[in-house]
Amino acid sequence: MHSEKDIESKDSMEEDTLMNATRSGSRALIAAMGIVAILTGACNSTASPKPSAAPSAAASAAQQTAIPSPSTVLITPPPIAAGPGPNGGTVVRWFIGLGGGTQPAQIGPEQAFITAYNASQKDVYIQYEIVDNTQAANILKTEIAAGNAPDIIGPVGVEGLNLFTDQLLDLKPQIASSGYTATGVDQSLVDFFNSLGQNGATVGLPFAVYPSFIFYNQDLFEEAGLPLPPTKVGDMYDGKPWDLDALRTLAMKLTVDKSGKDATETGFDPDNIVQWGFDSQYMDNFNARAETAFFGSGSLLDADGKTAVVPDYIATGEKWYNDGVWKDHFIPTAAQVASDLLSGGSEFGSGNLAIDEGHTWFTCCVTPAAPKKPFKFGFAVNPTVNGKITSPLHADTFSILKTTKVADAAFKALTAMVASPELLTAYGAMPADQGKQQAWFDSIDKNFPGMKLNWDVAKAMLAYPDVPNHQSFVPDYAKVRSAMQAFGNNYRTTAGVDMDAELAKLQVTLQGIFDAATP
Repeated sequence: MHSEKDIESKDSMEEDTLMNATRSGSRALIAAMGIVAILTGACNSTASPKPSAAPSAAASAAQQTAIPSPSTVLITPPPIAAGPGPNGGTVVRWFIGLGGGTQPAQIGPEQAFITAYNASQKDVYIQYEIVDNTQAANILKTEIAAGNAPDIIGPVGVEGLNLFTDQLLDLKPQIASSGYTATGVDQSLVDFFNSLGQNGATVGLPFAVYPSFIFYNQDLFEEAGLPLPPTKVGDMYDGKPWDLDALRTLAMKLTVDKSGKDATETGFDPDNIVQWGFDSQYMDNFNARAETAFFGSGSLLDADGKTAVVPDYIATGEKWYNDGVWKDHFIPTAAQVASDLLSGGSEFGSGNLAIDEGHTWFTCCVTPAAPKKPFKFGFAVNPTVNGKITSPLHADTFSILKTTKVADAAFKALTAMVASPELLTAYGAMPADQGKQQAWFDSIDKNFPGMKLNWDVAKAMLAYPDVPNHQSFVPDYAKVRSAMQAFGNNYRTTAGVDMDAELAKLQVTLQGIFDAATP
């Protein structure tokens, strides 16, 4: 199993790109995951990195013959300026470090993939460039400014792409000329990946996905004598629709005080809770945009592209969370999240949180570390909100920079990357291609002997991605992200917050950010 340090590196690997400083706050995710893991994601800064100095001559001399340390910045030699690569093919530079790919266990498979690919054909020669994740964004910006940009970047997630959204090539011409189609990928996922670029640009092909759904602690359900939540879309729960009201009622029944009373019973003591019913753990330090994403989707900008909007799903979701914390008490406060009862932020793994809405990467850290005894857990589909299911999606892909002079060759290499089962395995990623998913499911099942995880839930939730995505681009993305975190931290730490007033303030804050970012 992955350690908790790996956790956010799976959070779609994308959050590593914003990582210069550790997030503050009681719920800061567990150190640098290398990701997104959530899996895997890492602690992120709230400001875009400033360009760093150009790579040193010593770094530029580093060759592909040695496996780089993930803590050392290594720049491969400049691309061959003229003539073919060693195999006779067009040289394509692959920049690794914006998301995953820099861990020791990942570098070997990347090298093996490149060696095998370069030997398999004579049209393209891939030359890689691996840099420390914490410095990758700076280095890439420097290379672009110096006219020495690579051709392909990745693996990188939605949030990481936001840093370079105006530098990404629209792949539609290459898709059309090559006849490329994403095999084994549901159309809803194709549409999702097509939505990641600005102005309708397609900037990545389906590769790795991290759908979200309900994780439940089966032991706590059995202890309470409650039926398990639904595993199929459309199924009822205890004879009633599996919707937001059902989730709220169930979560209250699973919230227990030190005397054994649940939150629906007379005499329940909200000041002495020992078990909570629900939370959305590791949603980026109470980021309002992230934790409400299973309520729906929408843009933070009006159709004019200038006017800030707080979508109804965020307003509705944050009021629901606020009531869950302070009125119904089935969601923990920020102080409770940080308490020993919830393992200082590892809420579900503490064994004292019954239900969590999280992504597939969360399997890295779903049960407690030794010497604590593991508990049985399972997956359920997300509840409907206003009759609709939304499964917030994290995803990773590879993109081509628009400065490339070898777009067709780079696209050919890119299609090989997204089709590689070896790279998917190295990155610990659930494949977008349905034909490759079972092998990944089997690899995760090995971590939980004696349990039967229902992966049909994860597959079903892929059909309900949030489009636009909760990490989709907005002007000055980093400041918007910080504003969303501040909003969430406010209601989680302070009782009696006027949510309507705070939502109105949030819109004003967003408008100020957008206005300042507009030339």
